[in-house]
Amino acid sequence: MKKFFLAAFACIMTLVAYAQTATMPTIIVFPDDSWMNDNGYMRTFNNDGETEYLPNYGDAFVKNREITTAVQVVQKVLAERGFQHEDLQNLLKDMKRERAEEMANRMDGDGFDKGAMDELLQQARPDIRVDIDFSVTPFGPRKNISFRMKAVDAYCNDQISSCEGIVEGTMDPLDLAFRKLVVGKMDEFCEQMVTYFQDLRDNGRQITVVFRAADGAGIDLLRDEIGDDDDTYSDFLYNWIRKNAVNRAAKKGRQTKKMCEFKNVRIPFLDEDMMPIEADTWAKGIRKKFKAETGIKIGKGQGNTLGRANFLIGVE
Repeated sequence: MKKFFLAAFACIMTLVAYAQTATMPTIIVFPDDSWMNDNGYMRTFNNDGETEYLPNYGDAFVKNREITTAVQVVQKVLAERGFQHEDLQNLLKDMKRERAEEMANRMDGDGFDKGAMDELLQQARPDIRVDIDFSVTPFGPRKNISFRMKAVDAYCNDQISSCEGIVEGTMDPLDLAFRKLVVGKMDEFCEQMVTYFQDLRDNGRQITVVFRAADGAGIDLLRDEIGDDDDTYSDFLYNWIRKNAVNRAAKKGRQTKKMCEFKNVRIPFLDEDMMPIEADTWAKGIRKKFKAETGIKIGKGQGNTLGRANFLIGVE
């Protein structure tokens, strides 16, 4: 009996600890793309005639001490305010050991790229991404420091909050000067993140789900019909998504005979195991339902991220 009560007590304490930490979002701090580009840490490549950019976070942290200091300061300040965080530098080291050069160089064959940031976000699975941009201008023994920071939903990329500031003529070491500058701007910034996070917990995360007809499948998503109700494939997909979304929250995005997009789809915050749900995991039920009704297989598409699920209809 004593063992039973001890085990029950341990379970209760685990749930309490989870409830306490889950009331605050998990964040991850990134150098902003503007900072990466201005400081020479962006790679470029040609994607069907369009110039695309891939940030090289590993080089930035190895070669630039200022960005390392800035990220660590922001992480520490947020941690002091109760935010959980994933450390980007440690994540980079882990992924480098596991995947070597593949992380930043892999590109999908259908033109959809999962860049370094998407790879890192899927590993860390944070709720919010914080991007920081800053500049340090020394003159003699003094320096001017300016910064801009924004918080973004890690799933749907909606901006949550932002702040900026400047300090002139400081003689403080960079970490101390940057901390003073950041701390003074944190109250409203953090309050907006917490308010947004509570909305996610109450009303579900927002994701995007995209269906494409596979090449050669002969499928017209806007004309081909399913069942006895004269619903098109697009109608059927939309109805399933609304039925399974939190509070039926979803809206149609782009709709063509080869592609149907559904945006602002609200999905449960956590699964049955109390773990965050990714977009493609939530939407996998539609694959079985669609095949049962049509005999047509739906496969995973390329470029899936935390908050975006891509599917191919009519795969072999």
